[in-house]
Order: sequence, then C-alpha cells, then structure tokens
Amino acid sequence: MSHPDSSDDPFRLALGVFALNALPDDERRVMEAHIARCQQCRTEYEGFREVVAGLALLAEKDVSPPGGGEERPSASWPAATRPDPQ
Repeated sequence: MSHPDSSDDPFRLALGVFALNALPDDERRVMEAHIARCQQCRTEYEGFREVVAGLALLAEKDVSPPGGGEERPSASWPAATRPDPQ
C-alpha cells in the first residue's frame, strides 16, 4: 500500500510509538499489517527501531540532568547544537 508523503498520515505519525512498543494491541495489529504492505513505512520503522535500540544503551546518568533535576548544558553536547531549554 502506497500513501502520499504527508506529515498527517496516521500510520507515519504512529511509527515512533509502534517502535517503542507502546501501541494498544488492536492498533499494534493494524500497524503490523500496514507495515507488511507498505515499504515506505517499513523502512521508516526500521530507522526508529535503530534509534530505540541506541537509547536502550544509554545509562541513567546520560539522560538525567545533573544535580537532581537542575537543567545544565551537557559537556558532551556541542554548544552549537544544544537544544534551547525554554
């Protein structure tokens, strides 16, 4: 099944949640069936799975702000690409 490259496509919007294994069972089954038919979504899903696998390798100290919740820039994140904490 082919679909337009649209940011409001419900299947594409749910791919990240699906990769995190966080969809309800009924939606998961629909997504599995769709990915079996749609190469574009299957390719994007595989990319999400790689990201999820990489996140699983991070230690708690790598994702927790230092000082018990105080937001500080990370020395390992280049200043030019650091997100604005707003």
